[in-house]
Amino acid sequence: MNELIGTAIVSIEVAEMVDKNHFDLLRDIRKYIKQLDESKIAFSDFFLESTYRSAQNKELPCFLVTKKGCEFIAHKLTGQKGTEFTARYINRFHEMEQETSTLPEQVPVGEVASYLKAMDRVAVRQQTAPFKIAEAFKMVSEQFGIRLPADFVKIPEYEQMRLPTEAQ
Repeated sequence: MNELIGTAIVSIEVAEMVDKNHFDLLRDIRKYIKQLDESKIAFSDFFLESTYRSAQNKELPCFLVTKKGCEFIAHKLTGQKGTEFTARYINRFHEMEQETSTLPEQVPVGEVASYLKAMDRVAVRQQTAPFKIAEAFKMVSEQFGIRLPADFVKIPEYEQMRLPTEAQ
């Protein structure tokens, strides 16, 4: 699914753009998928099933909607709603294209790994705290477009040491 980052938007965002309840949009997309499947047309060019976490931390269904999928939905809409959605999704995909065009040139993962290994050796020799090494790894990785989990860096919680005072 990582290859879709920057090339698809979540159906929740599409529902907002078309001023439609997300549940209703999911129903419509499932109907489109069934029709495409019956016609032996690959629906994955348009929609991919996915999930998201709600504010209540529940895993709920959604779809990743590609540019083709947005065009498909736009052709189903008429009048003002269709015009507004078309303009919104075109602007959104142009924003995503601009974001990806400003990314640094792709560096082979092997080179990044070698760099991180050398960085680790230096940090260990300097007796750098493990969480500081992890912070540096995360920063370097993100500069090369490698996403690490949010909890990759775990800062230890140290108990405050109290020295006995003369008053005790």
